[in-house]
Amino acid sequence: MRRRRYLAAAATGLAGALAGCNGLGLGILGPSGEWKLRAMPADPEASDHTCTLEESFVDAHPNLETVLSRAADGERGSWSEPVYLDAETGNELGADMADYCEGGFRGVYFHDGDAFFVSLIDRNPGNGKGHDH
Repeated sequence: MRRRRYLAAAATGLAGALAGCNGLGLGILGPSGEWKLRAMPADPEASDHTCTLEESFVDAHPNLETVLSRAADGERGSWSEPVYLDAETGNELGADMADYCEGGFRGVYFHDGDAFFVSLIDRNPGNGKGHDH
């Protein structure tokens, strides 16, 4: 299900992938979580595909808000500290992002005046969701 893949850009040293999973902010599980969500600052010109994440969308996904806040203070090429999500939360975020960004899964995401790559990695590839990269 490559359509559930959310983000990424491939260039030497920079890559991102999203295949989303948040929801109601449930499921911060630590390293045992099924999904690993993180973000990093990006060059706004790194991809032809872009998506602006409006405040209302990010507010509806507190885990996404957390990693974007962490990444806003970071440097390009460095991922933020991850947030680990349970399967339901991760699958919801991936589906919501795919719908919101009109099926684009690789690109630059804009929020609050900054550009980001977002990565949502399925840590359990056996579940058949195909969100990891």
